[in-house]
Amino acid sequence: MRTLIQPERFRALRGPIVLAAGFFDGVHVGHRLVLNGAVREARRCGGQAWALTFDQHPLSILAPEQRPPLLTPLEVRLARLATTGIDGCLVLPFTRALAALTPTEFVALLCGRAHRVVNIRCGANWRFGACAAGDVAELARLGRQHGFRVTVVRAAHYRGCPVSSTRIREAIQRGNLPGATAMLGHPYSIRETVVRGRGVGRTLGMATANVHPAAEVLPPIGVYAVRTWIGDRPVNGVASLGFRPTFADARPPSPILEAHFLDFAGDLYGATLDIAFIARLRDERKYPSAAALMVQVRRDIVAARRIFARP
Repeated sequence: MRTLIQPERFRALRGPIVLAAGFFDGVHVGHRLVLNGAVREARRCGGQAWALTFDQHPLSILAPEQRPPLLTPLEVRLARLATTGIDGCLVLPFTRALAALTPTEFVALLCGRAHRVVNIRCGANWRFGACAAGDVAELARLGRQHGFRVTVVRAAHYRGCPVSSTRIREAIQRGNLPGATAMLGHPYSIRETVVRGRGVGRTLGMATANVHPAAEVLPPIGVYAVRTWIGDRPVNGVASLGFRPTFADARPPSPILEAHFLDFAGDLYGATLDIAFIARLRDERKYPSAAALMVQVRRDIVAARRIFARP
């Protein structure tokens, strides 16, 4: 997947271009309806499928105190977009100058005078231009001037309500992993770098990979069955997200994720891992000793293996 940040380079691409527009945080099942449709239409007309997004949430500039926590940082969002089969992504740097463009100016920025964009696909609530003045009706009007059609894609639904990044975020934070997985189309994961821990787990025969999560959205404190990818290999594990209550001298200022990977041996220090939360096993608890904690961890491993053995 090609990535461009300069609209002038996008305007110079060969057409026809089918453009999927949205912020695409999480690249959830609703987003994929927009993106997959763009790919199908581009293949049908012998053109290219591109996504349009921004490098940061518009509220980061317009009202930082109102910006929601993001499911996916830009790097992960682009990686997820690439899996849809689109040919490229135009990532517009969201600045105050961009935010000040009128709807007419914004569309001109994308299309210029050439008629290379033949179809823009988006959800019914997509807005653009200064003060979010442009809606899908205005986009269709501008499309008649610039030679493109507008396809409004119906929202995906889960349990009777539209899927949205907001609903997914709330589900994760409440610990509703099955709901989040259903709306995302895959288990929620965080991309983090392994750091050195105190080595307590190793001395107890239960080595862990430790990360200080930078993710903006996390499930509740507790113990989880997790899955990560080490190279191309999926590796299952058990992870504790919390404050190490059993070890009074090692309480971190913010939650730490300690993952023990099953049937794996190796030093992961410095590795960047995508760690997916598969199922919640239990709450975090304080144990009377490290030995008592290890007894519980072995029970957690048995419970996790049962989960991973399900068809």
